[in-house]
Order: sequence, then structure tokens, then C-alpha cells
Amino acid sequence: MTIQAVLTAVILLVVTYMFFSPRFPNAVVATVGAIAVALTGTVAYKSVFTYYASTSIVLMAGMMIIGGGMFHTGFAGWMGNSIVKLTGRGERSIQIVAILAGGIMSSVCSGSASLMILYPILCSICLASNLSINRVLLPMFAGIGFGTFMTLAGSGMCSTTSAILIESGYEGWEFFSPTTVGLPRAIIYFVILLFFMGRVLPDKFVKPDEAEAAKSAGLPDKLNGKMITSGVILVLTVIGMVVNSPVCPMYICAAIGAVAAVLTGCLNQKQMFASINWSTVFMIGGMTAVAKGVEASGLGAVIADSIMNLVGADSSPLLIVFVIFLVTGVITQFMSNNAAVALMAPIGIAIAEAMGIAPHAFVMAALFGSGICCLTPMATPIMAFVMEGGHYTPRDIFRWGLLEGLASLVAAMVFIPIFWL
Repeated sequence: MTIQAVLTAVILLVVTYMFFSPRFPNAVVATVGAIAVALTGTVAYKSVFTYYASTSIVLMAGMMIIGGGMFHTGFAGWMGNSIVKLTGRGERSIQIVAILAGGIMSSVCSGSASLMILYPILCSICLASNLSINRVLLPMFAGIGFGTFMTLAGSGMCSTTSAILIESGYEGWEFFSPTTVGLPRAIIYFVILLFFMGRVLPDKFVKPDEAEAAKSAGLPDKLNGKMITSGVILVLTVIGMVVNSPVCPMYICAAIGAVAAVLTGCLNQKQMFASINWSTVFMIGGMTAVAKGVEASGLGAVIADSIMNLVGADSSPLLIVFVIFLVTGVITQFMSNNAAVALMAPIGIAIAEAMGIAPHAFVMAALFGSGICCLTPMATPIMAFVMEGGHYTPRDIFRWGLLEGLASLVAAMVFIPIFWL
């Protein structure tokens, strides 16, 4: 290895260790990594912080602002309320609506915003139905996972992998690229839940939070002008992103939608900035710089050669898809899923280059491997909230996560080869 590759390897090990430690904020760790690859000369000083304003970051921030407009006008709350009202009082029907509501909400709002809207509503319904809250919170969490992998704008992991592809000289994802695996994954997972959900959810009764349930009374029942405006902005933005014209590419559509949300009064400037998850922005920006350092130093090629020697030089791309998916799925249990995918995507690209094929299949494997953030309470902040609200044990979480892991594995191994190999 060259001295640059050795230094980058040290940086990568330190960054990985810091991600595993709860003492260090993820955004700060990613920024430390970005500064380090600049100090070693692997990435030029003048370009290292340009990754914080990449087209993928603009797209993601724009969609966060549009989602914030829907939240502040009350449109998101009205939508969540309307969806959940479709349910009856039976446990199975409430569970199914919780799944569907989570999926629909997280496709237009962030996972955290979806949780904030749906949790009080579900608490209220469970109180009225005398149903334990732990029978519906994990189904809702599963639904939120559906929506985050449906489109490019669905999650930070989608934006992260797209940015890394672009910085490595390849085409990024189209708006519906994640859907090729995300939709089958959602269908497979939903069918599995229908058969096994009742068996893996705990039977111990947990009373819903009455204070949270009271918040649902403040959600709007009728649409008003601002709410309709925020919904129209979302629809027009998504249409523009699907068309993805060279005259108005996806990130410009997102920026126009964000500006329109502010100019029409869906949210003010202070709310606009509050709608952006700056931790995710710094995470993606910093780790994209680190990923560029891994590529530029030659470390990615070294890691790729080591993996190829381990699994065999003549290994099929399908085996590599499985290995990348599995490794990403394991490490994302103990660190941010954005961090996990940012660490594995450059390795996938390097392996693809060593094999002489396009890297999109391997990057997609890393993307969906990072989605198995459900086996441990520390895998994602949303899971930690759900665990506390439902009084779940780590064993409950692990058993539930196995269902999602199984659905993700089947979808990845079947549909990544079909669409990306």
C-alpha cells in the first residue's frame, strides 16, 4: 500500500471506532474524517467542504423543507389522522392501518416527523379500544421503514449512496431507483407480518400514554388553504423529480419546492432551517469526503482485492451482493445507518471496478443492508423511542428485527440482480 492508502486506512479505522462509541456525535465524527483526509492531502482542501453542498444534499434539504411545510401547515397531521381513522377497533385492523400509515407518512415526511404525528393518534386509538400500545408501535415502525426506501428522497441513506456514486464518476440514482428493491421488500415484509406479527409481538399489556393521546385532539379534521398549498407543492415537486429534465434536474425541483413553501407561507424562515436535519447533512457531507479519500488514496482498491482474495477471484457478483448486504447489515446495528452505508458503498464501488462491472448493484446492496437498523435498540433513534413507548425488551426488538432482516435479504438477493446486475 502507498503511504496515502495507509494514512486513509488509519483515518477510516479511527472514524469507525468513533461511530461505534456513543461518546462522539455522528455529525462531528464525519466532519473529523473529512478534515483528516484533507490534512493528509488525499482530498484537496478547496474541495473537501464542497461535499456539504452537493446536489444530493440540496435535494435532501429541499425535501426536508417541503416536508416541514406540510408539518407546520397541519397537512401532514390531517393526512395521518385521516389514514388512521380508516381503522376499526379490532387489533389486526389497527395494526394494518398503523403499518400503512407509517409507510405513507414516511414517504412524504421524515421518519421522525411521521413518528411524532402518528404516535399520539395511535395512543388515542389504543386507549379507546383498550389495546396495549406495544401491539401497534412496532408495526408502525415497520411501516415507516417501508416509506424511507421507496424513493430517492425517502431517506438520508438513499442520498448518501447517490452522492458517493456521483463523486466516484458514475450516474447517481433516479427518483424511483430505490423502488426497484424497496417496493418488493415492502410487499414481502407486509406478507410476513400478516402471518407472524401476532406471534412475535409481546403479550404483556402496556397502557398507552394518555398525555400523548391528548395531543391527537389538536390535529386538524378539515383542509384549509395553506394545507392544500403545501400538498400541491409536494405533488408538483415529485412530478418534476420524476421527469428529471436536464433543464430542471431533481435537486433544482427540490430547491424550487422548498422556496415555494416559504414564499407561500407554509413555513417561515426559522421553521425552514429547523426542518433541515443538520446532523444528517453533516454526516452525508463529511462521509462523502471520506469516501472520496478512500477512492483517491487507492485504499478502496486494496480492500476490494482483499475481499476478492477472501471469497475467490472468480466469485459471482451475486455472492458479493450478499457479502456487502450482510456486512452493512451487521455494522448498522451499532452505528448510524448513514455512517454504515457511507463506509460500505465506496468498498462496493472498488470491488465492482476490480471486477470490471458497473457498481450500482453493490451500492444498492449496501443501501438495503443499512436498512436493517432494527435488531438492536441503538440501531436508529426511532427504534429507541419505540422501545421506550412500547416497553419492549431487547429480545422483543431482536425477534421483530429478524422479520425485517429476512424480508430485506430476500428482496435484495432477488431484485438487485434483476434490475442492477
